[in-house]
Amino acid sequence: MHQRALWLIAAFAIVATEAHGQQHSNPPWASSLMAFEHYDSGRTHLFERAHFRGAFGGCNIVEVGAADASYPSGYNMVYQDPNEIFIYGGGYGNVPNSIGPFVAKVDPNTLEPIWYTQLLVTAESGEWNYPGVVALMNDDFLYVIYGYRLARIDPVDGSFEVMELPTDLTVGAENTSYNGFDALSDGTLIAKTVYRSPNCETLQGPDGLFKCPYASTVPSSMLVSIDPCKLQVLDQVTLPEAVGGRPTTARFQGKDFVYLATPTTAIRYQIEDGMFTLDGSWNPGNIYYSGQTVGSAVAIMNDWFVVQSNGNPAAAPLSVIAIHQGNASQMHQLQPFSGLPVVPPTTPGFPASIVSWAPMSVSVDPDHNLIYTADSYPSAIAAVELTASGLSTVWTAQQRTTEFLALIGPRGRRVLVTTDFPGQSPYYNTTDEVVWRNAQTGEELARTAEALPAMTAGTMIQPYYFGKVFYMGQEGELFSLKARPASCAGDLDQDGSVGGADLAAMCSLWGGPSDADLNFDAQTDGADLTMLLMAWGPCGTN
Repeated sequence: MHQRALWLIAAFAIVATEAHGQQHSNPPWASSLMAFEHYDSGRTHLFERAHFRGAFGGCNIVEVGAADASYPSGYNMVYQDPNEIFIYGGGYGNVPNSIGPFVAKVDPNTLEPIWYTQLLVTAESGEWNYPGVVALMNDDFLYVIYGYRLARIDPVDGSFEVMELPTDLTVGAENTSYNGFDALSDGTLIAKTVYRSPNCETLQGPDGLFKCPYASTVPSSMLVSIDPCKLQVLDQVTLPEAVGGRPTTARFQGKDFVYLATPTTAIRYQIEDGMFTLDGSWNPGNIYYSGQTVGSAVAIMNDWFVVQSNGNPAAAPLSVIAIHQGNASQMHQLQPFSGLPVVPPTTPGFPASIVSWAPMSVSVDPDHNLIYTADSYPSAIAAVELTASGLSTVWTAQQRTTEFLALIGPRGRRVLVTTDFPGQSPYYNTTDEVVWRNAQTGEELARTAEALPAMTAGTMIQPYYFGKVFYMGQEGELFSLKARPASCAGDLDQDGSVGGADLAAMCSLWGGPSDADLNFDAQTDGADLTMLLMAWGPCGTN
């Protein structure tokens, strides 16, 4: 009994380490697993402290928990720690019950709201209801951008103060939306506008862009810098063109830059004391092939700017584009899906000539120089490697998604998590499945057994602690999902029990990351041995 108690103490220590372990600096965001929508300001989508708790070999099952509460068109979640979690949503005005932006603090166990703050009811204000974002900065306040406003929210009770942001007089404040923001390490926020044509004021949410025949007639986007402490605009510039993708910031060679993909090229502004200066020396020229459309948000991978084309529906296959931050003439392009057959889905309102649509941005793994891309029309996702000689495809897999690709896990155990809606049309799918893949090989590791109500389009599976992820349904559903081995932890040979063969297998794998790394700390050691011994015997008896 005394030995059993020691084993339990060791196991509890493992859990405590994951929940309250070493803090990781990620300025200006709070040092939690997820404080910004794409983890860091470079928008890598790499969440190293989130873990896949399933097996890399053998069968996995997915446990599903559901909230009774409703969070309409949930967009993104952020965490102070495992117990302090928050959700932003309500910005898809084309979705039932999405009446305007809200932020809520959620109980991580019951998924019920602790507080719920409705920031605006757009039917009352007569505004375009389009998604923004929430983030948790290292000053311990929540910041949420929505419409032409930025709010600073107290995470304790949901109270907030708000500032108005600049708008374009030719379209009016009611047709202006700041679709997200990024930030420099000193906390300066960088945000950018998108506009709905005044001729399409009956269209809400993304419909105001995708279904508006006058979408190309709107003014060029505006870029602003904001002091979050004073809630004050520092500078504003009009971009050369209308830009859809969110801004991405990076510090390169001691200077701060904001990068954007425009409909014809890529640009960057240097930022000093909050003031913008267009860097005309960094000019890659036209970055698209004929028939392609503007890319979504940029990701930064080491010294490289990375983007994919076709953020809007396009008549040419998608390209992955990498441009060196130090020399814009160093550019590599690859069309990873150009050889795949395309059976165009029936997407209402899209021309028959469309062969590609990738509203999400790339995800990147700076440790392995890997870029992850997806295209909803050929129903494919891929891993692309960047080397000195250029870009090459590592693997492709059949999977249809319009969501961002979450990359989770430590260096030796990375997993890609996103949705799949086989046989349905992008933007009009009614259900989604969630799929976990080995990020190195593309092998499918786990999939939800039953389809879930459609996820909010253009969002991302939200990585969480303890092997869990959150899934936000567009009509307000919130699910927690966890992939785990169909057998029990420690059953390395998948025979339904933990015994001598499993102990021998663990000993043979001792040292670095392996399938015997039961607590997913990238080491096979005494902590894993303790977990194996605790599970000794037939699965389900300990």
